[in-house]
Order: sequence, then C-alpha cells, then structure tokens
Amino acid sequence: MALPLMVLLQHAMQGAHSPSAPPVAGIERVAFWLTVLFAGATFWIAPRPPMADLPQHAGQIALWRDLLQGTSKWQSLVQVNYFTPYLMGSGLALLLSFVMPVAAALKLLLALSYYAFVAACVLLRRWMGSDRRLDWLFITDFFGLAYEYGIYPFLIALPIGVAFVALAHRHAERPAPASGAILCFTGVALFFSHGLLFVFAAVIGVALLLLRRRSAGRLLASAIPYAALGLLCLAYVLLGLPDARSTSADQAIPVWPGLFSGLKHLLSFPIGAPRLDWVCAPLVPLLLCAPLLLGCRVNWQNKPAFVPISVLLLWFALVPESFRETWFIESRFAVFLLPFYALLFSAPGPARARTSWVMLGIPALCWAFLAIHVERLRSFATEAQSFDDVLAATTPGYRALGLVLDIASPSAQNPMAYVSFPLWYQAEKSGFVDFNFAYFPTQVVRYRDGRKPTDDYRYFFVRNTGPLPAKLFPASACDPVLRKSSGSWSVYENGKC
Repeated sequence: MALPLMVLLQHAMQGAHSPSAPPVAGIERVAFWLTVLFAGATFWIAPRPPMADLPQHAGQIALWRDLLQGTSKWQSLVQVNYFTPYLMGSGLALLLSFVMPVAAALKLLLALSYYAFVAACVLLRRWMGSDRRLDWLFITDFFGLAYEYGIYPFLIALPIGVAFVALAHRHAERPAPASGAILCFTGVALFFSHGLLFVFAAVIGVALLLLRRRSAGRLLASAIPYAALGLLCLAYVLLGLPDARSTSADQAIPVWPGLFSGLKHLLSFPIGAPRLDWVCAPLVPLLLCAPLLLGCRVNWQNKPAFVPISVLLLWFALVPESFRETWFIESRFAVFLLPFYALLFSAPGPARARTSWVMLGIPALCWAFLAIHVERLRSFATEAQSFDDVLAATTPGYRALGLVLDIASPSAQNPMAYVSFPLWYQAEKSGFVDFNFAYFPTQVVRYRDGRKPTDDYRYFFVRNTGPLPAKLFPASACDPVLRKSSGSWSVYENGKC
C-alpha cells in the first residue's frame, strides 16, 4: 500500500506549488492537504474504533496469524481460503500483525487507505479536467456508511477502485500495451480487494472505453485488459465461488430498496447508517451546492466525466441492497457521490469565479464535520473503556459468546457500534467468539466443510443498559457466574454442571 500511496500523492499534488499559481491558491492547497492529514489521523483517537464489523475482521486476522504460526487451538475447526475477493485487506493486516497489535494494524491501513483514496480522487479529477477547488468534496466521503458499519475490505479497496477508474479513463483516451498492462494489474489487485467494487469499477471502465468511437479492431485490442479480468472472474465462478450451504432461504432472495429509498441512501452517506442525524444531515445538500456557489459550470463537452456518476445512479436504481450474506450492496457506494459529482464541473472564467466567502465556507463545512467526528470518537473512547475491564478478567484461548443486547453507541451516534465488539477477545486473546464471520464461506478464514462448533462456551460477553432478560444464556450453559461487571459490560463464566 505504501508505494501506490506515494505515487498517488506525487501525481495528486503536482501543480499545488506551481510558480504561476496565485498565493491564495497555494494557501488553499496547503490547508487542503493539512485537513486531509488530520482527517486520516482520526483513526487513532479511539483504541477500538466504533466500526460495527471491524472486530470481526480483527478476529479473522488474528486467527489467520495463529493458524500460520501453528499456535491456534482451532485448526481442526477452520481453514484458510486464499481464493477470495477479500484477500488484500486481510493479507496486508496479517503482515503488520506480526510486528504490531491487530487493532493498530487495522487503523494504520485504514489511515493509509483514506490518504490514498483522497489522492486518487484528486488524480482522477485532474485527468478529467475538473475544478481543483472541488477537491474539498473528497474529505468527508470516507466516513460514511461503510465506515460506520466497519466494512473494512471495502474501505481498503476504495483507493484501488478510484485508481482503476482513473487508469481506465487514461487507457480509453490513449490505448497502448503499457496502459493496458497497468490497468489489468490494478484490476487484479482490485478483484482480490473487493469483488463488488471490482464489478462497479469495471463497468465504468468498459463504459469509458465504449464512449470512444473506434473501429471494431481497435476496440477489441483496447478491450484486452477487460477480457483478461473477465477470465479471472470466470475462474472464480468455476473454482472459488463458495456454495450456499450457509445461506438461509430468506437471505437467498435479493432485496431491492426501491428507487426512493435508494436515492435516500445515496444522499445519507456522510451520516453513516440510513437514519437521520440532524447534526450532519445538512452537509450533503450544502456540499452539492458548492460548485454552483463557486461559479463552476457543468462541462457538457466532457462526456467521460458523466460516465462515473451515471453508473453510480444506475447502480442505485438497479442493484439490490442485500443478497445472500452481503448487505448494503448499493448504499455503501454512496461514498462516490461527491467525488463523481465534482467531475462534472470545470473551473469558471475570471469573470465568474468566486473565491471569497464561498471558498472559505466549503473548508469550514469540512472542518465542522471533522470537529463533530472527533468529538464523537473521543466520547466513544471513554464510553468503551468499560470493555477493557471485563476483557482483562478473561483467560486467553477459550470459546465465547457475544450477547450484546444494546448494540448502539449514543456517544458515537452509531446504531451498530457494539454488535461485534466481543470479537476483540478473539483478536487480542486468541479465543473464538460467536457469532463469527468464519460462518461465511467467502471469508479468508472459514469453517471446514460446513462444520460448526458446539456450544461449549466458557465466557459470555454481555452488554445491556437495563435489566437482564430471564432467559439470556443458551440452554447448554451451566449456571454462568458473573466474573466482572463494568459500566454497561459484563462477562460471565460458564459454571460446572
């Protein structure tokens, strides 16, 4: 990730300190990159970020590392699946986990991915010829629904997806063997990072290629990278696509949210989950108005700039929201709304340019969002400290069950923040916690041949803010004993029958 990040930053920052640029433009560029630097650093505020599924991915990485080292107690239960489109993010975190804690590895990669995402958006904007003042629209996108729900592989794949679109645009303009080879290599990396994002970016790339009027022979030659990537997909369907044994009948039926709900999800991305957050709700409409307030004009002659936003709108209109074990199929892609929207606008002439209060107002919106974001992270770090107390009362290497009755975090304003929090016991103490992502056959570490463990739990991690229900523990539990209670968290240990 480090080398692509450096290349993206080098390309993205070209022109930021041009001798011909006015002093105000130079100050604006410095302020922009300092804001980006600060935003990426926010991943380190909370020891365990309030990202719903992130503990599941942390547990996967720790389990994978223990399996490779031969120290895992669960080798007869699980196996490693290398032919999966979620390999890249987990593999990078695995390498870092040998020299740092899993939580630190995840936060480092998420910060680097955020920086690379913004740099890739800036690079795409430059190659599309859009107004560079709209780069501020790229700052808040990363902290939307995919962030709140902790869809770690998707977040890690985002910069690769944007880079693929940028390279596809360059290849469509000037197809050559070298550009085709780079595009194909990036596509392979994207495939092994996230399958859905690979399909989304490939559709944009093919559309950009078809937009250029060429003879059939030249078009076929230009399409060779996409043909090679298509063969990779075919190989996955034939050899690596998991069966549906773990999929219930309800999950096997695609769920479409409808056009109205799809547009609502598209507009709610910086709010996170599809719910109303009155503090952040005005952010999207205000940022959508930014190009008009700056005097930017829609460049109708730049047809390639309309392709990404058109594919995004079609994605929200035609793609289901959930299918099998995958949720938020469409709404997670709202992260691309503002970046692709910014591509439509070119810089105005001197007579129409407005750079006074409007240009100050757009950064102020981003700073206000980051201030709210930071305060929520700080409050969540305090709120979640009680989990450290109950985790410290456990012995490493046992089975555990998460009984999270209250999954929402009032501090982080995240309705799913604690849903998988007990998985930190697996990530930090080599245990095995249910519910576990090993249940899903597309994961890197999954159950062997559909085998599921028995309910021989030693620990029960409970989070509740009210009285415990009468029948909380499974029937197999033998008089669980309270070992530690702190704040809203408790850990119970299975008694002896």
